[in-house]
Amino acid sequence: MSNTDRPSRRTMPQFPRPGALLLLCFLATLIAPAAFAEARLVIRSASVALDEGVYELNARLDLALPEDARKAIDAGVTLRLDYEIEISRVRSYLPDDGIASLVQSYELQYHALSQRYLLRNLNTGEQQDFGMLPAALERLADVRGLPVIDAALVREGPTYEVRIRAVLDMGTVPDALSWLLFWTDDWGASSKWYSWTLRP
Repeated sequence: MSNTDRPSRRTMPQFPRPGALLLLCFLATLIAPAAFAEARLVIRSASVALDEGVYELNARLDLALPEDARKAIDAGVTLRLDYEIEISRVRSYLPDDGIASLVQSYELQYHALSQRYLLRNLNTGEQQDFGMLPAALERLADVRGLPVIDAALVREGPTYEVRIRAVLDMGTVPDALSWLLFWTDDWGASSKWYSWTLRP
């Protein structure tokens, strides 16, 4: 009686079918940007006031983040918010003459060790910390006494237009989370321009 060994079958690893992978990638492209489709950025008010020879900006932003964006911040994703400010001299028959432009930038990040939200002014390096995310967002949405232009550059007589908008970006992702966001490099949103007339 002979004893023959049957060839053993090796279990081959099972990979998702190409069609399933394509479907997953497609769904990911729909889901990821949806986190910011609900983000609300609206400049509610803005004005400039003369103080010791410098025009300073006061502005109020209506900033609302969806829950997915808040979770991303808690997971280590850095939020960046830029205030873009432009001042131009209004001309009747020619394009307006731009005389000044400024970008005021902030970064908001959760520091897991201290369990604090760190808000940093990228223009000055000044940093504040908050125990709760809503408090940090409230501070981020409130601009007070921001120097924008020297009064000597704004002559009496001509009319000037000042405008501002807010641009939100959450593209700075830690390496440990980058695989979650591989489908998009431009998580973000922007407000419409808010403009008004300045007559020195």
